[in-house]
Amino acid sequence: MTMNAQKISSVACVGGGTIGFSWAVLFAQHGLRVKLYDVSDKALSQADAALQASYDTLVDAAVMTADEAAAALARISKTTDLAEALRDVDFVQESGPERYRIKREIYRDLDRLARPEVVLASSTSAMLMTEIQSVTAHPQRCVVAHPYNPPHIVPSVEIVPGEATSAETVTVTRDFMARMGRAPVVARKECRGHIVNHMQAVLYREALWLVGNGVATVDEIDLAFRTGPGLRLALMGPFMVGMLTSPGGMRDTMLDRKLDHSAEDDIPSRVEREAPPRSPENMRAWAEICVAQMEASLADTDKEQLKKWRDRKLLQILDVIAAD
Repeated sequence: MTMNAQKISSVACVGGGTIGFSWAVLFAQHGLRVKLYDVSDKALSQADAALQASYDTLVDAAVMTADEAAAALARISKTTDLAEALRDVDFVQESGPERYRIKREIYRDLDRLARPEVVLASSTSAMLMTEIQSVTAHPQRCVVAHPYNPPHIVPSVEIVPGEATSAETVTVTRDFMARMGRAPVVARKECRGHIVNHMQAVLYREALWLVGNGVATVDEIDLAFRTGPGLRLALMGPFMVGMLTSPGGMRDTMLDRKLDHSAEDDIPSRVEREAPPRSPENMRAWAEICVAQMEASLADTDKEQLKKWRDRKLLQILDVIAAD
């Protein structure tokens, strides 16, 4: 029998990195006791600073009062002992490294140490739960619950069952995430990258192609995207954008105009004709160009301050959306 979503009062966050500490912020913000686990005291010390900075941002944005933030922070304990982290908790959110070998090792331990009714949810952004749960004795309680960074601010959570995941586990995870103020979406089938990262991979692939073939720089692409389609995508998904783009709606934008070009209108540019293929080697070379440009662009930037700016702006965008 899987845990009742409404009765979950304590959570183990396994992994205190970029995603793991943010989950801890969210769960403690909603009144849950949180045990944050990582492999070293150094990693937990880094998470400590990130936890404090995140609550400071939420206080500055008037999402929480200083007293509420202090109380939430007090509900988070930290440990390098996995058995202790899992003792008596009602839900596990794993955010370890994105390698199947490591994930399987983690899940083998989680399955051995957590109570049998406890859901084991993974933050993996692209991996298949079917592959991960294959090493467990209780695969039915294993599921993907993939957030978007930072999960204590961005509401989306993709819930993706593996082949052995029970319907009860999916329901409990969905209801629990909704209780945490998230916007859970259950994938109907399992695929690499789940829903959004499956689509986002295409965006990144084409952005690398544009930079690698000299069409635009990384800064120019970021500017064009955030001042163009990014504005609409903050309010609507791609299909709703398509419906409102032209008088004929999606039939016009995605069928008649986009997919039914006549031969004379479908003329590739010179760069498209002469560009090398999208082979793994070329994609890596183009990625190196993009990385170099971004590192140069941010050379004098305080990245922690940039993250705080990002979080404040995300909260403002969410306020605008919620106002309607």
